[in-house]
Amino acid sequence: RFSSFRLPRLPFQQNSLEPEYDAHTLSFHHGKHHQAYVDKLNAALPDKNPSLLEVITDLAQTSPGLRNNGGGHYNHCLFWLCLGKTG
Repeated sequence: RFSSFRLPRLPFQQNSLEPEYDAHTLSFHHGKHHQAYVDKLNAALPDKNPSLLEVITDLAQTSPGLRNNGGGHYNHCLFWLCLGKTG
């Protein structure tokens, strides 16, 4: 079984958003919570290699697992990009 999606690297250091977000909170949210969406999304994938756009726009229509976990992965990827001292 292949693994199509991976947890992205954070676009900042985990302690760079302190004191608003401490490194422990970011580590947990990224490394555990977001990782769980990625793991469950990969487990729910059919035996092909769809893009995240295909998952969200097409495959999610018939699969709650793909809808919830694909959406969770997408939302968290966007969330990380929006965080930052200049975000």
